[in-house]
Amino acid sequence: MKKLIFAFAITGVFALAVFAQTPTPPSRPNTTASAPTSAPASSAPAGGTGAEGKIAYINTAKFSSDIGELKTKIETLNAEFEPKKKEVQAEDEALASLKDKINKQGGTVSVQVRTQWVEEATAREKNLTRKREDYGTEGQKRLQDVTQPIYDKVGRFLESYCQQRGIVMVFEGGAAQQAGILLFAAQATDITDDFIKEYNKSNPSAGAAAAPAAKKQ
Repeated sequence: MKKLIFAFAITGVFALAVFAQTPTPPSRPNTTASAPTSAPASSAPAGGTGAEGKIAYINTAKFSSDIGELKTKIETLNAEFEPKKKEVQAEDEALASLKDKINKQGGTVSVQVRTQWVEEATAREKNLTRKREDYGTEGQKRLQDVTQPIYDKVGRFLESYCQQRGIVMVFEGGAAQQAGILLFAAQATDITDDFIKEYNKSNPSAGAAAAPAAKKQ
């Protein structure tokens, strides 16, 4: 099975917990019918190509919030970047306050004073833009560093998961819909929740395991 490659995109500057969101798959009838197959993998005719089997789709946008290992890593990374997030927010608020003062009081002070305010606002804005870019780049790199090894595990687990169930092809639901190649999918072809459940069972998150104990205190 082709190795999965997961792309990252931070929404805003510090929204590290939010990956590039793909559209949800189109509405499907609520049915418990078996996933459509071209032919069961176990009953492929002699001389067949070996491609006969089930087709499914998966919504990878749910991985960051529902796969325990990923969620724990992302929450830790969010905590790591919290001071920088607060720093940028404070400077953004200070700049907004200065611009508001220029707009409201600029006509009541001398040209020299107003010019000083404008120059200060320009310098603050440039500095803030630079920090946003620097922190965003740093956050993106850290995000990929801490999550890519887990996504590699997820890819290997998906390959094993599909082999055990006779699934020969998996579409990424959101990407398929966005590309206009997923027009209909029966409910039974959505393996997202079952796959995540099986992955979490085989790869329990230390952070998730510690949560219940913390509640008892």
